[in-house]
Amino acid sequence: MSGKSDLCKIWTRFESKKQDGSIIKLRIQSWPLQPEDDVYEFMIKYFVPDEAIHKAAGIAKSQEAIKEYRELMNILFKVAPLHATVCCFDTDTTTVEKILGASIVQLMKNTDKLEDITKHMVFKTAEMQELLHAAKVLEGYLEGKAGYETFYFGRGISVHPDYRRLGIANELIKVRKLICIDNNIPMACAGMSARGTQKAADKNNWKTLSEVSLEELQEKTGLKLEKNIISHKLMYTTID
Repeated sequence: MSGKSDLCKIWTRFESKKQDGSIIKLRIQSWPLQPEDDVYEFMIKYFVPDEAIHKAAGIAKSQEAIKEYRELMNILFKVAPLHATVCCFDTDTTTVEKILGASIVQLMKNTDKLEDITKHMVFKTAEMQELLHAAKVLEGYLEGKAGYETFYFGRGISVHPDYRRLGIANELIKVRKLICIDNNIPMACAGMSARGTQKAADKNNWKTLSEVSLEELQEKTGLKLEKNIISHKLMYTTID
C-alpha cells in the first residue's frame, strides 16, 4: 500500500460493529486517482469479478480481456475528470494504510457517448466485446432521461470482501451526493444491479430513472446473468 496522505479531503467518519462484536472506526476520504494506482488495482481485483455485467461477460476470467479492460480504463481517464473516494480505518493521520472500499464517479456531459469514446479502439476478446455491447445497451436507458447538461456518472463501487455488511457501500453512496454539492454538480447517477447497492441508494433517497428486468436485460445484452439479480436500476440523486 502506497499510503496516500496530506490533501485528501475527509467526507465522513462513522463506526461499524463487526461480527465478533468489536467496533471499528472508519472514514471516507478523497483519493487523487491515477492510472494503475492502488484504487485502480482495487477495482480491478474486486469490482470487475463481482459486478453483475462484468461477471456475466467473464472479464476477470481472461487475462487478455483484463488487458483490454485496462486499456479502456486508461482511455476513460482521459475523457473527463474522475473523482475517487475510499473507505479506510479512521486513524490519527490521513494516511490510507488499507483500502476497505472504493467509489469512482466521472464528470460527464449529456452529449457524451460511449461509442464516441471507444470509436478508435478495437477489442479482440469476446469478453470485452460483450461488455461493451452491454454498456451501450444500458447507456440507452439513460439517454434523454437525465435532464442535466453535466452530471457525475458512477464508474464503480466496491467493498473488500472481508469488510462487507458494515455499511461501507451506504457511506460511499452518501458521499456521492456530498461531492455533487461540493462541486455544484446538479446530479449523480449510476447503474446498479446488486441488491445491496440498490438498498443503499434507497436508504440515501436516490430515485430510479429507469429499471430493466433480468429477462429484458439478458435479452438485450445477450448475457446470462446470475439469478440473484432481480433487475438493473439506473438510480440518481440531486443536490435539490
